[in-house]
Formats: sequence, structure tokens, C-alpha cells
Amino acid sequence: MSSRSPRPIGLALCVIAMILLAAPTLFFPADSPNEPKLVFAAVGAFVFALAVLRIRREPSAQAPPDHGDEDVSER
Repeated sequence: MSSRSPRPIGLALCVIAMILLAAPTLFFPADSPNEPKLVFAAVGAFVFALAVLRIRREPSAQAPPDHGDEDVSER
């Protein structure tokens, strides 16, 4: 039963990062203090970095196995 694909945790983290980065623009007024906006931006950037690392570690992101000098071309 190993044909089941892993959960897309990297994608979920990207969506959470997008929400965190867009939240200040969507919910805070334009003349609000900058500190809460910076906190959302910093946390969103951190979550996005975690998402990139998670996606890079997924099995599909790995290089295919090297077959050496086997001749696989058709003649």
C-alpha cells in the first residue's frame, strides 16, 4: 500500500503563508499602525520558508536514481 501519495503539507503551508501575508491588507485599515502588519509579514515569510523546505524534501522533488552506464536507447 505504498502507492498512496503523501499529504501535501508543503502546499498547505503555502496557503497558510498566503493568508498570513494577505491578512493585513484585507482586514486592517490603511492608516493602522505598522507593527501588527510587520508581525504578520514576518510570520508569513517564516511559514513560507518552512513550506519551501518541506516541498524540497518531498520524494517527488528528489533526483531520479542514476542507472550508471546502462544503454537504454532503442536501436
